[in-house]
Amino acid sequence: MATITVRIHIPAPPEAVWAVIEDLEHQGDWMVDVRRLKVASERKRGAGAVMHVTSELFGLPIVKDVMAITIWDPPRRMDVEHIGRVRGTGSFWLEPSGEGTNLTWVERVRVPLGPLGELAFAAVVRPHLRRVFGRSMKNVRLLAVGRKLIPRTRY
Repeated sequence: MATITVRIHIPAPPEAVWAVIEDLEHQGDWMVDVRRLKVASERKRGAGAVMHVTSELFGLPIVKDVMAITIWDPPRRMDVEHIGRVRGTGSFWLEPSGEGTNLTWVERVRVPLGPLGELAFAAVVRPHLRRVFGRSMKNVRLLAVGRKLIPRTRY
């Protein structure tokens, strides 16, 4: 499994950060690589909610994903299982820290082509996605402290 981990400190309480990430229907507003996100299940929040997502990779909208929420523990943790073409897990962990919240985003995904795919992922894809996810986390920070989002630009 290939892993990407991104952390950020947000000067807002966990409840304010949770309010941003728990709004599944609007996650595409702050995730800079998301081009289309639809909550496909009747349940719009919580464990069991299912989302269909199209994301960009290197500027191309080629990642078609289906995600199911597996853990919903406000305001501490949200986990998803990638159950479409992409296989793996994702997690948001929120930890109170001084005057704010430490937010950690971890993605673990299977990459094609075995060891060769793992090497390509480590050399090219992981650094790119760390930058993209980092920008998304900065958007969470802006929203959690009551500010406007950074205008969408190519990453």
